[in-house]
Amino acid sequence: MRFVLNLRLLNHSADNYGFSDSITTSMLNAFSIDVEDWYQSSHDLNAPISDICLHNTRVVLDFLSRHNVRGTFFVQGMVAREFPFLIKEIHGKGHEIQSHGFSHRPVNKMSHNEFKRELMETSKYIEDITGIAVTGFRAPDFSIDAKSFWAFEVMCECGIRYDSSIFPLRTKRYGISGFERGYSLFKTPSGNIEELPVSVYELSRPNGLRIPVGGGGYFRLFPFWFLEMSRKRLEVQRLPFIIYCHPYEFNPGEWKQSMKRIPMYRRLHQGIGRHGFRGKVSRLLESGTFGTMSDVLNRLKKKEAETCV
Repeated sequence: MRFVLNLRLLNHSADNYGFSDSITTSMLNAFSIDVEDWYQSSHDLNAPISDICLHNTRVVLDFLSRHNVRGTFFVQGMVAREFPFLIKEIHGKGHEIQSHGFSHRPVNKMSHNEFKRELMETSKYIEDITGIAVTGFRAPDFSIDAKSFWAFEVMCECGIRYDSSIFPLRTKRYGISGFERGYSLFKTPSGNIEELPVSVYELSRPNGLRIPVGGGGYFRLFPFWFLEMSRKRLEVQRLPFIIYCHPYEFNPGEWKQSMKRIPMYRRLHQGIGRHGFRGKVSRLLESGTFGTMSDVLNRLKKKEAETCV
């Protein structure tokens, strides 16, 4: 099956837009969070969703309320099944709710039918609670790679219209080297899927080196000044800053709350930088304008249409 990636929809050259490094304009950025339970999603896929996930997600909701920011919550189906009242709380605070799959299994390890079943099951749980169709998706662990583009046709069949699953940088675990930063479009026999990846910062030297700055462990490791510089540089290039994070990153004391035995190397890998994480995100939300993924997509398409007139 042949897929066509249309990269024409957005020209990211700062020169083409008449910007210099010292001049920026107002850019709408996106705050997104993958709602999952750390132990289940990262350590044991067969484990139940714990109450710690509920606690952590409510911490995020309070955090966003204090900053008056609406974001996109990519909710795992198992979380929606376990805590339907949490989905109501997220929806009641005006946030966008989309799909993060059901079991947190990697998409590129599933068959077409397995992936379709996960999408449909997750959408049903969320839609039954909110009454709003699920139209967005982010794969667990950015697990759509160059060999699993078939997933976009399955998404179309399940009512998904936009995706944020491709990491535009190849790492040891995931990502596609050289993939378009910013908005692009996948065309499938069943329809189109809009793609809006999380942010990576591209250096002009050496040789277009890309640095992941959009969230997760990278976010915890980098100092605030570098993240803020990256946001401003992306703005110059007319690229929104797409943040992704997880509820557990807002809780540095999770290990003390968990009844599970967690190996030390996992604590170090997943726990490093959690103490300063909330402060970094807070300063970023105050330094830029943030909204939902759909808000950003609509803004980008509107600007593209104005450019083409």
